[in-house]
Amino acid sequence: MFEGRKVSETSAKTVNSTAQVNVIPSGEAIGVKLYTDGVFAVDTGSISDEFGNEFSPAKKAGIKKGDRIVGLNGVPVTDTDSLRQLINSENGHITLKIMREDSALEIPIEAIFSKDTNSYLIGLWVRDSAAGIGTLTFYNPENSTFAALGHGVCDYDTDALLLARGGWVGDCRIKGVIKSRNGAPGELLGEFSSGTIGGIVKNTELGLYGNAEKIPDSPLVPVASRFEVAEGAAQFLCDIDGTGVKAYDIKITKISNTAELSGKNFVFKVCDSALLEKTGGVVQGMSGSPILQNGKLVGAVTHVFVNDSSRGYGIFAENMLDMTNSVGASKR
Repeated sequence: MFEGRKVSETSAKTVNSTAQVNVIPSGEAIGVKLYTDGVFAVDTGSISDEFGNEFSPAKKAGIKKGDRIVGLNGVPVTDTDSLRQLINSENGHITLKIMREDSALEIPIEAIFSKDTNSYLIGLWVRDSAAGIGTLTFYNPENSTFAALGHGVCDYDTDALLLARGGWVGDCRIKGVIKSRNGAPGELLGEFSSGTIGGIVKNTELGLYGNAEKIPDSPLVPVASRFEVAEGAAQFLCDIDGTGVKAYDIKITKISNTAELSGKNFVFKVCDSALLEKTGGVVQGMSGSPILQNGKLVGAVTHVFVNDSSRGYGIFAENMLDMTNSVGASKR
């Protein structure tokens, strides 16, 4: 799902030689609400006309799962409500502008009037937002930004990376955990709280990034370059039971030899007996948990090994730092 991008060895060395940057590691559980740029096609479905015949105008026109609808008859589509209103304002005679991968397409569709709903329908299930829980990785006090998850938020049905129109991350209270077992990753269970941490600016394959409403008064930790990450003992920070962030022992067992920009830069194994007893290892919702080694932030948890929940993948912290810098630069 995530395609890596490689940088040159020259640029990698440049990163390693820059001035040390300090951030505030978090590990706190967060609730995420993301609004998409346009409307994502999730599936097609049949509708009945006035004679009882069933059709799927969207399917007949060639709409596919994962298509992103961004316009209708030249008017921008921002969410499901605007799509519904535009279809009816045009009396069903419409042309959709969609984005399919990197291509823009114009697709004409004749909607069907439904007496049941007293509206025009095209037989398409759509989605304009996503919500869930995860873990905040760090705050960057230099530009008042945050980094979270370490991997992108994707549509549940199509697995497509959701292009963010906005959204927020906020406080979340962990209420329980479904324990992982080999072949069946578990998950943290939580509920959103009222506090807002910040607004989402980017949803990328390297995680969620945005502007923090406030920066906590907490100790700063230097960010390690990828060249400083070593096989051996480390810890990650996470809240697994609602009692606060704690450190858990892991061992980094394998490190990528390239500067690949992905969520799978290194492999780690959970060594903490208390964590294994409580969660079975890595569970969904831990994504973004900051990983510390030798007093530096080296990365974040991203994925679990499905067939071995005691092992997981991590992303280099320097790659996440670069993303917060791009968000910070866009504010100026």
